Order: sequence, then structure tokens, then C-alpha cells
Amino acid sequence: MHPLVKLLIGIVLLLVPLGLYAYEYTVGAIYPRVNLLSSLWTVIQGIIPPFLMVIGLFIIWLELDEWRIEKELKEEEEKEKKKKKGKKEEKGEE
Repeated sequence: MHPLVKLLIGIVLLLVPLGLYAYEYTVGAIYPRVNLLSSLWTVIQGIIPPFLMVIGLFIIWLELDEWRIEKELKEEEEKEKKKKKGKKEEKGEE
């Protein structure tokens, strides 16, 4: 699909709901039992806790990965030191 067509679809999908919210805000509820703004507020309240949980899990994952990498790096540095020390002892240098 051409990028311009995708752009137009995205614009339509953005403008139609915004238009509905603007219409409801200026004129009132579209149907007596459908109140879009209160529904939007309910959805936002429902999305915030899972979103915060995902952010928390992401931070935990990053920190655990960084901790693992630091541990591996430290082990490699210790191996390098042992190799250098072993080579010096073989040559008889101190």
C-alpha cells in the first residue's frame, strides 16, 4: 500500500474520533445513553495502572540485564588478570 494512502487512513482515524468528542463537548451527548467524554475518562483510568506496570517491568528488566552484564564483565576481567599473572610467572618475572 502506498504511504500516502496509509497517511490518509491515519488522518481519518484521528479526526473522526476527535470530531465526535468536539461535537459532544459543544452540543451535548450524541445519544442520550452514550456519553463519549465520560467513556474516554473511564478508559484512561483503566489504562494507567497497566501502563505503569509495563513501565515498571521494563525498568526491572533493564536493571537486571545491566547487573548481569556488569557481573560477566567483572568475571572476564578477573580471567584476564589471571592469564597475565600466569604468563609472568612462566617467564619468571615479577
